[in-house]
Amino acid sequence: MSAVTAVPVALSRSGVLRAAWLRHRSSVRTLLGVLAALVLVLAVTGYFVHAGFHRSGAGGCDMATRACNERWKGFLREYGTELMVGGNIVYLLGGVLGAFAGGPLLAREFEHGTVRFAWTQGAGRTRWTVGGLAVVGGVLAAATAGAAVVAHWWIAPLNAQGSRFAPLLFASAPPALAGRVLLVFGLTVLAGAVLRRTVVAVGIGVAASVVTVLVAESLRFHYRTPLQDTVHTLAQSSVDHRWTGASWITDPAGNRIGGGELYDLGRDFYGAQKLVSEGGYTVHETYQPDDRYWSFQFVEFGWTAAVAVVLCAAAVWWVRRRAV
Repeated sequence: MSAVTAVPVALSRSGVLRAAWLRHRSSVRTLLGVLAALVLVLAVTGYFVHAGFHRSGAGGCDMATRACNERWKGFLREYGTELMVGGNIVYLLGGVLGAFAGGPLLAREFEHGTVRFAWTQGAGRTRWTVGGLAVVGGVLAAATAGAAVVAHWWIAPLNAQGSRFAPLLFASAPPALAGRVLLVFGLTVLAGAVLRRTVVAVGIGVAASVVTVLVAESLRFHYRTPLQDTVHTLAQSSVDHRWTGASWITDPAGNRIGGGELYDLGRDFYGAQKLVSEGGYTVHETYQPDDRYWSFQFVEFGWTAAVAVVLCAAAVWWVRRRAV
């Protein structure tokens, strides 16, 4: 009696995705649980932060006036610590989640020795890898964007007297945060495929999440050519929420002076403000207007997502050509 050898049946596209979900569902559920807990904390604390902000009267007043400054300082004394600590957690957590989601995706298969078995289940190494990337990466991007909506609302009071381009505010918006998470995810997937060590891949991703923030901040102001303007207030960003880059001051004769010299002449902020508003001193600025905010968001999402796609493609190529 002859032996019959079972031949794996090629999986359909939906079958590959379903198999990828079954393989990674525990890590995906953990990821969703962490984000759900974060959203719950932000929703509860955000209610009190926004209520305190409205009570303070700091929204919509002119920061060049003493009364407005006192209201703003009162609000920050009560809620400033929560906003800064929570904002920084959101600021860094996104990239870290990308690292923990991407690091084990391929590295764990190599560590546990299950990779050869996976490749013989009717999908092949390329489709098997792409399926895992699509399922985990898609859930990661969608869940992060959803959490970012709540995070952006939570930290919004900081925008009342400044610019939405401030690092914490900009990086917590859904497009920028989702793009950064995907970039770190792609890098850790590639690191896991090449190094085959989950802990090492995650460590690389965590470090990269910090580097990515710094790189994005260094590039952001130059996404579009900045405009130039002359103003007669020291708090223009509280008026039109512009993002000020370089600024300098000229005296009534047109001579350039330093900010310290202006403050010495005015004796304090309010005296310096009076010199600028009534004394003939002028502030010159290069800036990005507030109406460019969303275009900047999608520019940042575009290049970070593009880098993520390249990194994921490199991981697929490595698995297809080099992994054994």
